[in-house]
Amino acid sequence: MMKSEELDRQLLELFTQEVRERAADIERMLIGIEEATEPSDKRALQERLLRTVHSLKGAAGLVQVRGVETICHWMEEVLATAGNEDRSLNPRQLDQLLKAADAIAEAARQLARGEKPATEQLESDVLDMETTLPPADDDMDRQAAPSVSRAELAVPIRSTDLDGSMRVSAERLDALLHRSGELLSWNVAMRRHAEQASLLRETARRLRAHKARPEREAASIESGLRALTASMRRDARLMHGALVALGQEVRHARTQPFAEACQGLTRVIRDVAAATGKAARLEVRGGDIEIDRSILAGLQDSLRHLVRNAIAHGIEPAAERRAAGKPEQGLVTVSATVTGDRVQVVVEDDGRGLDPAALHKLVGDTESHGPNGEGQLLQHVFKPGISTAPRVTKLSGRGIGLDIVRSAVEGMRGTATVARPAEAGTAFTLTLPLTLATVRALEVVASGHVFTIDSSSVERVIRLASHEIAVEEERAVATTRDGKLPVIDLAGWLGLRPTAAISAKASVPAVIIGTGGRQAALLVDEVAGEQELLARSLGARLRNVRRYCGGMILPDGQIALLLNTTVLIEAAVERTATPDAFPQPADRTTRRKVLVVDDSKYIRSLVRLILDGAGYEVAMAASGSEALAHLSDHGADIVVADVDMPNMDGFELTEAIRGSERLSAVPIVLFTGRETPEDRLHGLKLGASAYVTKSHFDAQHFLETVRRVG
Repeated sequence: MMKSEELDRQLLELFTQEVRERAADIERMLIGIEEATEPSDKRALQERLLRTVHSLKGAAGLVQVRGVETICHWMEEVLATAGNEDRSLNPRQLDQLLKAADAIAEAARQLARGEKPATEQLESDVLDMETTLPPADDDMDRQAAPSVSRAELAVPIRSTDLDGSMRVSAERLDALLHRSGELLSWNVAMRRHAEQASLLRETARRLRAHKARPEREAASIESGLRALTASMRRDARLMHGALVALGQEVRHARTQPFAEACQGLTRVIRDVAAATGKAARLEVRGGDIEIDRSILAGLQDSLRHLVRNAIAHGIEPAAERRAAGKPEQGLVTVSATVTGDRVQVVVEDDGRGLDPAALHKLVGDTESHGPNGEGQLLQHVFKPGISTAPRVTKLSGRGIGLDIVRSAVEGMRGTATVARPAEAGTAFTLTLPLTLATVRALEVVASGHVFTIDSSSVERVIRLASHEIAVEEERAVATTRDGKLPVIDLAGWLGLRPTAAISAKASVPAVIIGTGGRQAALLVDEVAGEQELLARSLGARLRNVRRYCGGMILPDGQIALLLNTTVLIEAAVERTATPDAFPQPADRTTRRKVLVVDDSKYIRSLVRLILDGAGYEVAMAASGSEALAHLSDHGADIVVADVDMPNMDGFELTEAIRGSERLSAVPIVLFTGRETPEDRLHGLKLGASAYVTKSHFDAQHFLETVRRVG
């Protein structure tokens, strides 16, 4: 029998999901009431809202979340009174009800964090709303509202398991998709085995031809291998078909309509327009397009930033719009379209638009000449600290919002660009993959390391002769059929070898990459091929390493970092072509050995890449006990260790090394996510030579630390 504590826990988990969904529904219905023009539409929504609030009140009472229960009871009283008097809610009542919806949403967030909402604070909020809420005002009820179609009033009702739908945890879907991705790798291996069997059959045929074995035995081998090859190929085809179907079903289960990401944008426009004395409305296009839920979740904050930016910077006050011959009410359009395996989201307003001259003064840009000059200049708005606002306000002026948008989009392997439409206003375009789970990627090799590039950014692969690469105005450029393109040597940029090494080659492979209307030629040592790969995030600790978008799992289980093509193109445009600008590797004959100890395979690979590029010999261990065994057998000149590891953590490893007579002098760098002064002091007291935090990781500073202690 289930214990009462377990039952209470499960009820609270169900209520947490319930209150999160209901809070969003309540806000949508209140906005719908405010925008509706027909009294009958207003009252219909009020009746639906009353039922929603009543249901939520009952659920809150069941799990004894008294604060939410009190707020719902107050809302129920306001709505029931309006219904009994057969009137619509007035604007002041709507404002107070929206504040109540905000309080419910905050309670949902607290519950999701495992916290119990503060009953006293919620009840105090209700008391404040009761004392400030004025009586119904029939004149206010009759105030005009912006026109809205009846279709826009439709508020989706929460799905239940009675309508053919069901809730599935995101973790379970992620695990299922991961397993299907592993099966894809096994499918590749199975095809490889089929080819090996085919080769063996050919060998048997040659043996029979040369009479090296009895003819009957060779014929039997050939026949058996022929049957094996045919069956393996048949099974591989069946497995591939099943895997494709499985992947499609799982991806479909993970998708949600684009309109889900636009929830709350109407409220953002309402509040920001009210705060700035402007008038604006929202139009969503392509809301029924199905997109991966991970993309939608990552888009929500970016869309809010862009919509808020459109009102604060773009939409003009009513008087200015009248003088310009525009409608007093501005328009913000959010649209989504799908092309191939990418989704393009555009946030456009019909406001005053960006001023290139003002932006030029801010950045002192020299790229605004030529056919693509203005387009390149406008991209500077995504840089931190760049703002066209005349002064800092609560809404704008610090130049942070668009940098957040760019970082979020690039974190999802996408690109963000801005343009000035021919008509008027500003258009921000976010181009994103349809799914984050797998990537169609091109594998390239640079100085012995395998990297990957999203195929959607690859335009073509060519070879460049040495005479086709030149230095013009301190930048390397290549002459191609598309004209002159900026060039960047991948291995040189990553510090894996000096850039001058490429000049000794007669020709080199080059990948022409393009994104956001810009192109560059990426020099590599080898192009290994293209295939669908399983993607993995680098994690929160390494989110500041902008040059990589994630890690790709290769068929042999190795990790290949996914390159950020936007950063590559920026580096190609901005990087000077002097060899001294690249870090020179240390003398390979006197390389010092670094032992990297971390339980994360991704972090070990990244640190190894940085250290190897700086000329160090690198060994790796997944735990403190494994590191001690390696040090005992092989030794090392420097140890770089994480703190949080299984079996033996970094603190215990440091203590063990310092307690060893043979190893006590080995420098130790603790490379960890623990940032408190107490943890830092504890590590140094145990004998660590340096303490580097992952959240503020900088590759150059890390290398300087390793060189200093070693």
